[in-house]
Amino acid sequence: MESKLRWGAKVLSYDGHDLGKLTRVVLHPKSGDVTHIVVEKGVFNRVAKLVPISTVFFAASDEIRLKIEAEELDTLQNYEEAYFVTGDSTEGGLTPLYWLRPVGDYSELYPLPPVSTTSNISEDSKALEPGCSLMTAEGKEIGRIMSVIMDDTGHMTHLAVEVKGSSGKSKKLVPVDWICEIGECSVKISASKVMVERLPDQSG
Repeated sequence: MESKLRWGAKVLSYDGHDLGKLTRVVLHPKSGDVTHIVVEKGVFNRVAKLVPISTVFFAASDEIRLKIEAEELDTLQNYEEAYFVTGDSTEGGLTPLYWLRPVGDYSELYPLPPVSTTSNISEDSKALEPGCSLMTAEGKEIGRIMSVIMDDTGHMTHLAVEVKGSSGKSKKLVPVDWICEIGECSVKISASKVMVERLPDQSG
């Protein structure tokens, strides 16, 4: 049975609580294995958590259900960590710090130090963001990736893509075997524009 990981889908805990929205899909480009999803919650103070794919037991276009309860989400690793740039040479000058901004008339004299963020995924992984571009073998953008299709083992099988053609937009399922390069905001395939347009149209 295949599962669909669609950006923006609501993520629910095992006990039925709304945990937030799916914002990224983390995978190994070489193997095609999906390892994590990134779940973001909050409006003003947003927090993004790395959720292991093994905790997903149901995934559809608009909803994803996890095997963990709501309180367990807070124990998971953050997708990104914030660092203040100190200028030190140690570790590239990126040091985690606690900064207490002075209040009152002195606040403008002590501005917040520059902040850098780094993701907590492995170096050989990629985190696909919403609306990633699909690039053909000719190097042309042909559409946008809407969701990732995977099998029961967590292996990616297809990309659901909204393709821009001469007759308008259509939805296609691009096989994972066509993928030759995955970037942060784009996926390049070995197929031509004509080959993509010849794929069967999908509904839903």
